[in-house]
Amino acid sequence: MINKEMKQFPINYTQTVEKNAIGWGGHQTVADECKTANIKKALIVTTGLKGTGIVDEINQILTTNGIATEIYNKVTSNPKDYEVMEAYEVFEAGECDGVVSIGGGSSHDCGKGVRAVAANGGRYICDMAVFIDPPWMEEIKKFKPITIPQVAVNTTAGTGAESSPGFVITNTKARTKQLLLVPGAAPTAALIDPLLVRLMPQNIAAWTGFDALAHAFESFICRIQAAHTLSLQLGVMKTVAENLREFTYNRMNHTACENMCWAESMAGVGLTLGAGAGIVHGLGVAFGAITGCHHGLANAVMTIPGERYNQPACPDRFAEMARAMGADTRGLTKMQAADKWFDEIERLLADLNIKTGHLNEQFGLQQKDVKHIVTVYSNDFAREGNPRDFNFDECVQLLDSML
Repeated sequence: MINKEMKQFPINYTQTVEKNAIGWGGHQTVADECKTANIKKALIVTTGLKGTGIVDEINQILTTNGIATEIYNKVTSNPKDYEVMEAYEVFEAGECDGVVSIGGGSSHDCGKGVRAVAANGGRYICDMAVFIDPPWMEEIKKFKPITIPQVAVNTTAGTGAESSPGFVITNTKARTKQLLLVPGAAPTAALIDPLLVRLMPQNIAAWTGFDALAHAFESFICRIQAAHTLSLQLGVMKTVAENLREFTYNRMNHTACENMCWAESMAGVGLTLGAGAGIVHGLGVAFGAITGCHHGLANAVMTIPGERYNQPACPDRFAEMARAMGADTRGLTKMQAADKWFDEIERLLADLNIKTGHLNEQFGLQQKDVKHIVTVYSNDFAREGNPRDFNFDECVQLLDSML
């Protein structure tokens, strides 16, 4: 029978965005937000943020204002399933009633995971992962919604995880990162404070900032697209192009720092309002799970090869992105204008001291891992949104070329 559907994705879904507080000194309101959320004893979930004093200060603000705390500070980059389960045990043993996550995407996602496990009776976190097959919209009906509150205190300018409803956890048994969409997972409140964000080291500033850019360009060219996001993500690309270099090399540049805070929040909100990702995130997440590569850096090294692969499918979108990043495309054909975007990205990566590809030399990725990565990507949401139809062999060839 002939398929008579008008569009590949006829219905776009948006999620609500909870409270986002962006501004200097915002972290000082953490106790107020906990009280508003009725948190009396909070589990602080964090990587530890050694040398910054951030965790100690947040803990002191909470306890001084009558909110008891327990601390789990063993979260690592690309948070692991066993870290979520360990943190959950601390949450239960301490009789906590809420979570305060302090850090970037790893801390916030681990905090979401703790709440999901608690809401579902101690269930192993990756049993709640969702995929294209089996259909995710049916699977999430099996998960009990999260009612435990979370206040997310942001210390990076990249992931947008402080406000998004989805989260990603590394399944160490399956050697991959998996997406979870447990209802109610979005933090109750997000505090995005440039005073804390500027304490990042130079390399993390570059990597997380590029992550915000990756959210913007992947969602802008995504086939699963809500019009809410388009202007937001063009604004993110312009803001990152104009501020990330300055912020990377001088975090005390208050204007660049504040602008990057807005950019990362806008990118995360744009995703929440109804857009997806694509091959850069899809392959980058899978190879990051194997190598331990920082998520933002994984996206950065995947960007040029991955989007060159996509360029023929949507050159007009690449041309729009080139203009947003400051390229002069007057008098150029559509494909010539699209090429200008890659020129802008190549220069930005060079300025941030990030090298494209060379995955074996840089991260130890092995030939034997390539098919595993593509297999994971084949059932990942990012595959659905990518502008170019999925082809297993082509993706293998693409990764092979990057080794």
